[in-house]
Amino acid sequence: MPFLAPIALAGLAFLPLIVLFYLLKLRREQRTVSSTYLWRQLVQDVEANAPWQRLRRSLLLFLQLLLVIALALLAARPFLERPAGLARDLILVVDASASMSATDELPSRLEAAKAAALRALDGLPSDGRVSVVVSAGTARVLANESTDRGRIARAIAGIEPTPYSGGLEDALKLASKLADRHPGTEILLVTDAALAETPVVAVSVPLHVMTVGRDRANQAIVALAVRSDPSAITRSLFVSVANYDTETALRSLQVSTDGALIDTRSLLIDPLTRADVVIDDLPDGARIVEARLAPMQGAVAGSGPPDQLSMDDTAWAVVPETHLRTILLVGEGNAYLQSALAFLPNVELYGATARDYPTTTGKELFDLIIFDGYLPPELPRLPILAIAPPATSDLGTVSGTLTAPAIDRLDPTEPLLRYVDLSTTHIAKAQRLALPPWARAVIPGPADAPLLYVGDREGLRTAVLAFDLHQSDLPLQVAFPILVANLAGELFGETAEPIGARAPGTPVELPLPLDATGLLVTQPDGTAVDVPASVSGAGAVTFAQTGQLGVYRVEAIAPTQPSPSPGGSPAPTVSPSAAPSPAGSGTPGPAASPPARGPSGVRYFAVDLFDEGESNITPGNGSALEALGAPPADPTAPAAASRDELWFPLALLALLILLVEWAVYERDGLVRIRRALAERRTGLAAALGRGSRG
Repeated sequence: MPFLAPIALAGLAFLPLIVLFYLLKLRREQRTVSSTYLWRQLVQDVEANAPWQRLRRSLLLFLQLLLVIALALLAARPFLERPAGLARDLILVVDASASMSATDELPSRLEAAKAAALRALDGLPSDGRVSVVVSAGTARVLANESTDRGRIARAIAGIEPTPYSGGLEDALKLASKLADRHPGTEILLVTDAALAETPVVAVSVPLHVMTVGRDRANQAIVALAVRSDPSAITRSLFVSVANYDTETALRSLQVSTDGALIDTRSLLIDPLTRADVVIDDLPDGARIVEARLAPMQGAVAGSGPPDQLSMDDTAWAVVPETHLRTILLVGEGNAYLQSALAFLPNVELYGATARDYPTTTGKELFDLIIFDGYLPPELPRLPILAIAPPATSDLGTVSGTLTAPAIDRLDPTEPLLRYVDLSTTHIAKAQRLALPPWARAVIPGPADAPLLYVGDREGLRTAVLAFDLHQSDLPLQVAFPILVANLAGELFGETAEPIGARAPGTPVELPLPLDATGLLVTQPDGTAVDVPASVSGAGAVTFAQTGQLGVYRVEAIAPTQPSPSPGGSPAPTVSPSAAPSPAGSGTPGPAASPPARGPSGVRYFAVDLFDEGESNITPGNGSALEALGAPPADPTAPAAASRDELWFPLALLALLILLVEWAVYERDGLVRIRRALAERRTGLAAALGRGSRG
């Protein structure tokens, strides 16, 4: 039997020492007596304790010798060798995505995966090195080429569940890079393989996959949005619930606003389908909407198996504020457009001519700027609606004109065309524009030349109308004010779906007021994070700590020193000699710009798990993932050895011997205790017998 510390076998030298103790003469005190007749027994004891006598049978001696042998072997660390099941260099990848929080494995898939990973490491060679990589949104290295099994176990035990998506592509790329450092390295992936699609990555070393998960029963909120009607007067809530199970599910949908329950509905969802719910007329002043899935109260037949993933049973949405919106209309005058904009609620319209626009100030304070037949050399960092842009710019490439362009087939699901009928609309002339990669065509035209397109241009909402309104009969159509209202809602951010929602881990760009030094972001668990401005005068800051599901509160941090004008700084004007022009006046003249919003304003945004790939917890078999790896090594090559130390049985044997030795040494005392207990039991029985007879 091989030993890791054979020098510890020197402890066997204590064996003859113990025997020597038993052979030594017992020293007795000498006394003079008158006769030894009565002391014959004493003489026999003296002869028995004479040194170097033949050993008598002694159970204590035998037990003590066994104890020394067991302790010496335990210190020498004997082991058994067997072929290792894993390579000497191993990259362990643990999937910690949202689906790994499913409870079909107790207590969860992630805990089962961590336990399986620890068991798998038993097959590692004795001198094996392990790197631990966790896949949760992005890949992170928790341990790098460690031979310390304790450190590896602590790294695995410290992996926590996350709401992130788990495509595994980044983790496999990182593991492949780590494996390239040493030849013969292998990758062990522990996952539920519940992937919407197999990652596209080539792994240069063999890849082994261990899968967890047994069930697919899950229902999830996959969409939650607050929508405004074209008049922007009322708001409706749209909720979509998906059933990823193969059985019909009966669930309760509970909707609350600002913590107050406003609606409860029972949903009977067919297998592998969705159920959509629309709740009209949200309460006035509502700021936060929460939708929650819950099991039906009581035992209901046909309600289906329990929901195995609770992380996607709750979603939040932020109701857009109804504060005053301001629009700057730049052009030579358009009564049709001005009248349509004047009918929008909570909107103030200001005007400026193309000649005055370059010298105006305060343009950055508007919510939307409309350029009618004119574009400045430098576009403002604001939402823009451009009508008949005269030349190529960042908004799109102008390559000519279109004569009497016809409107192509419209998308019936396009939200901007809701309640908009363009079947009788005619256009005399329009600019030929190419659709930018950041936009989608709302009104398609001939030869892939859109007549209206919208999109996010570098994070700024932008819309481009290719024709001058005076070159069409669109302003005379009933659909014109509705289209303008829908466009304004899109550019104001009131029709986005979901409003204010972000995926977990996605950085959020937050606007920074002019007189604020930073932002204070309160996370859903109540933790406050101070986000200072990166540079002086920055218009926005980026917040990246969005790893929690829920609603985030954003407050501006005011300067430490008081403002020079305690009453508030005067609003800059669009034109030095301008006066406000009321919305709806005949000609858009220069007007005073809107007042700036102070740093005391509070904003919200929500982080939701709207990820069908994670909510569909159907476990995979892992074979598609294993196919990403390189072929396994030559099976005829000698395998590395794994050592199994025998310390546990030896320690158990030593403890058992020690207990038996103590019992033998204290046998007289144990006998007295046993007799005392027996007498007490007998006395108690007698007392009970007398009491029953009495």
